[in-house]
Amino acid sequence: MKRNLIMLVSLLLVFGGVLLAKDEVILKVKVQSANVRADADAAAPVIAKVNSGTLLEASGRDGAWYEVTVSNQAGKEVTGYIHNSVVTVVNGGDQNEEVASRPVPAARRQATNYRKAKEFAAGGLKLMGGLSMGNLNFSDEISAEAKKTSKMGFMGGMGFESGGRLAFELDLLYSPGGAVFKDAVDSENKERITFSGNAITLPILLKVRFLPGTTPYILAGGEIGYVLSQKVTITDAAGNDTEEDVTDNINRLLYGIVFGGGAEMKTGGLNLLLEVRYRLGLSNLLKDAQSGQYVKATALSFLLGVKF
Repeated sequence: MKRNLIMLVSLLLVFGGVLLAKDEVILKVKVQSANVRADADAAAPVIAKVNSGTLLEASGRDGAWYEVTVSNQAGKEVTGYIHNSVVTVVNGGDQNEEVASRPVPAARRQATNYRKAKEFAAGGLKLMGGLSMGNLNFSDEISAEAKKTSKMGFMGGMGFESGGRLAFELDLLYSPGGAVFKDAVDSENKERITFSGNAITLPILLKVRFLPGTTPYILAGGEIGYVLSQKVTITDAAGNDTEEDVTDNINRLLYGIVFGGGAEMKTGGLNLLLEVRYRLGLSNLLKDAQSGQYVKATALSFLLGVKF
């Protein structure tokens, strides 16, 4: 009786081992170098590469893709997907037949999607629009009664940026500017002077993203532009305006430095951006200015963008 029991246990162990071995699917890479991707999709990012002859154990299958765990270039184990066209089944059933698909657990699929979401944002074309608060810096002193405020206006344009942690950006923008002086001419009659203009500007920027996925970033660079028009309007206490076009009397070439920051969020197939920029004007708008005299344009901008 005891001998029969021992034989029965031995047979069960052997039979169980055969079943486990049969269930195990071993793959062999048959091309010189095969890609392991983050998802079961030919467009998914490559997370590792394996060489010809490498043996892999498939832990699941999604259509034509096997789920495998390999080591990446940093020596860290990662789980991804390899296409059946670049491997041969060497164990786990008839090698000439398709191996039955085993669904990938939901937890594993969520982990894969998490890895994809954690990539740095890609580059592309973007459209931008927002509010600009222009101002002017004067070398001449302003009377104590005068109150200088920003000249607000809507701005917009388009741009292109590269992707990754460190990105290059080139924009083309329509930018309004100017300033408003209250009580600058006659404080008793409450007269107001409004400097208003607009320009086409070309910011050339370097952007640094802090984190993958939805991320804050900072940007800095230079900006050149050309003044399209510049006007001065004097408004008296009765609300009557006297306007003068002074475009031909100023230097129309603009240049300065730009810095700021923002945040980027991916939704659907688009990336939404919200950012703040400050332009410090370095060029002098005054023609034939005497030594030390200048008028320089600055602006604080709030932009909302969509990147394709």
